[in-house]
Amino acid sequence: MLKVASKKLGFPLILALLGLGLTSCTQQFPLGPVNMMVIQPVGPSCQYQIRSASLQTIENISNLQGLLGRVVVHPDDLESDSNIFKLGLGFQGLDVQFSGSNGSYAPLDKDTLLGVSLYYGIEKGYLLFKNLDPSGDLLNIVPNMRDTYIVQNAELKSQPSSDQLYSDNAAYAQIEGANGPRDYFLHFPNKEISSIPLGFNAGVLIHEYAHMVAQYLFHNKRSEAGKNLSSESENTLAAFEEGFADYFAFLATGDPSFFHCSFPQGDGDRDLSHPKYLTTGQLSAITNSIDFDSHDGGAVWAAAQYQIGQLIGHEANGRSLVRFINNLASCTGLASSQVPISFGTLKNCHLQALGTNNNTRVQQIYQNAFGAAGGFQ
Repeated sequence: MLKVASKKLGFPLILALLGLGLTSCTQQFPLGPVNMMVIQPVGPSCQYQIRSASLQTIENISNLQGLLGRVVVHPDDLESDSNIFKLGLGFQGLDVQFSGSNGSYAPLDKDTLLGVSLYYGIEKGYLLFKNLDPSGDLLNIVPNMRDTYIVQNAELKSQPSSDQLYSDNAAYAQIEGANGPRDYFLHFPNKEISSIPLGFNAGVLIHEYAHMVAQYLFHNKRSEAGKNLSSESENTLAAFEEGFADYFAFLATGDPSFFHCSFPQGDGDRDLSHPKYLTTGQLSAITNSIDFDSHDGGAVWAAAQYQIGQLIGHEANGRSLVRFINNLASCTGLASSQVPISFGTLKNCHLQALGTNNNTRVQQIYQNAFGAAGGFQ
């Protein structure tokens, strides 16, 4: 789960949903910012509550429009017409119902609760990166961020020739449109998750937001030659990015097992607090693209970041990783040329972003996690 792909019409994936009933009188909807009742984490070990949160970037709750985008729905399969993604055609505002007054509001139905929780998760990711380092403030980088669509219960076929639709998953995608790139966060319907559906799992949403950060601070800075890499190098970058996104999800929620709040039994060990080591099988999958899953290597990278954070402080490591991703295209050489990428390459760029403090001990953490299999000698 939490699948990720970066192609012209490909997507990084994740998930969401839950139910709740509230009663009160519906008032005239205000402009933002507002205090809103949302599903949110309140500590480690998958503790979630419905409680008030300040939506600082929301502009108008009547259509869930904010500085970071708008929550929308679409009646059709999103790939039934290429112009849906390229031009943003056919998307509609969510029919929202709230109660409250004086700047404090509560959703009155499940769909509204899901919509505001989706926006809350994206905003939580935005504020995390912004507060860690100014270079992580996407509102200063993305020219049309208000036009980002956060698509609730998106319909999308898992394969073009299949009738099966994605469910229990989510994604970030940047699509080349007629007027430049368009950004989408896709939430797919909940079907089988009985614990914390992904739309209410703030860690999952922040994971997806971290993919958007990586897109703008790294991928968009790669030259044409730097985008024409071997499958081994691209697989290494894909695995790293999954771990990068998982680590920031932990930073925002304080829960190293945030993924397992929605998938208690599934998809391997994604708990960041459990040390992990790149296996020869995982390396072979990266090298040969056979049975490759970016989340396997990503879990190793994320666990290494957790150990580094335990050593130097998680906030300090988070700051270093924002600097790291902002300079990664330049540090690796991908801003100008085609060069091979290994986990050793990425380690060296992270050490550069960290400076001289604790470099020997940090390098040992990387060595233990990746060994010679990751390009370490």
